[in-house]
Amino acid sequence: MNKPRKQTYTMDMYLNKIKDQDIRNDAETQRQFVWSNEQVNELIVTVLTEDYIPPIILGEENSSQLWIVDGGQRSASLKKFRFGNYKITSAIEDSVIPYKKKNRDENGKIIWEDAEFDIKNKTYDKLPEELKKKFNEYQIETVIHEDCDARRIAKLIKRYNNHTSMNTNQKAFTY
Repeated sequence: MNKPRKQTYTMDMYLNKIKDQDIRNDAETQRQFVWSNEQVNELIVTVLTEDYIPPIILGEENSSQLWIVDGGQRSASLKKFRFGNYKITSAIEDSVIPYKKKNRDENGKIIWEDAEFDIKNKTYDKLPEELKKKFNEYQIETVIHEDCDARRIAKLIKRYNNHTSMNTNQKAFTY
């Protein structure tokens, strides 16, 4: 059994691999999409503010087909925003995203200015080019378990998804 290897993709590369089914999110034991809009919104903010997202765990068959073992909800949410015309809801906290806007001065020289963009009720297509670029260039870390078959992938899904969600009191404490 090989040790898992690490692989980093840009968001654009990762989501295109999912779109092209080089990375699949539909293993028989993978649960259906269950995230709320609030969770999707917060994940998008995390990417646009270049904060940390835990690695996605993948299983790789000998044929090189990759399967999402842990991170299916994150992956589906990111794909939904990038390709599915998902609109950030108005209930989002911290909806104003700071970024550097590219402009030119009177001599045509490029200057970078501080800017902000409110992502409430916006889709990916409505983002300024600089934020689209930030989203697409975000680094997605993965850990890949090699030499997997359907049974091993099912076992890995069970292992990595064997946890308990926060209860209401625990979640309230985070506010």
